[in-house]
Amino acid sequence: MRQSIISQTERLLIRPFEMSDVTAACRILCDPEVMKFSSGVKTPDDVKRWTENRIDEYSQLGFGIWAIVLKKTNRMIGYCGLSEFPDIEGQEEIEIGFRFEPCFWSQGYATEAAIAVRDYAFDMLSLTRIIALVDPGNTASIRVIEKIGMTYEKDVMLPDYDYPDRLYALHPQRGEQ
Repeated sequence: MRQSIISQTERLLIRPFEMSDVTAACRILCDPEVMKFSSGVKTPDDVKRWTENRIDEYSQLGFGIWAIVLKKTNRMIGYCGLSEFPDIEGQEEIEIGFRFEPCFWSQGYATEAAIAVRDYAFDMLSLTRIIALVDPGNTASIRVIEKIGMTYEKDVMLPDYDYPDRLYALHPQRGEQ
């Protein structure tokens, strides 16, 4: 049974993950090119657990990482959503993140999904700030987050990293700040 749609754009549906998405998620999380700037390629068992954890987060947090589905074909092509970071240099943060199958890169899907998730974060969840943590070498992701209005704030050293990530931030545009 399909769960409710979180948001949609002209070309995309944004919806909660389901266990039936594991195979599609493997096309993303098991791909070395996609995972180059991450914690490494996942196994199918890792992806199954990852999907279970995403589903659990919806009830725990009221948000999470969502499946991105191409309306035209009903194919899951990536994910975009919000993750909780309880302690980044002493501050709780909500991060926007995304990953897509390489065959769907450079077609505007990441930006389109990130705009919808950004708007959902501010309009539906009433968040007052979102961040993005990005490897300095991941220029494609940096372009996407800059397109949705995020600006570089500082470098942060995350646990188990040997170099800092860049932290970008965005506040809702509601009158003067």
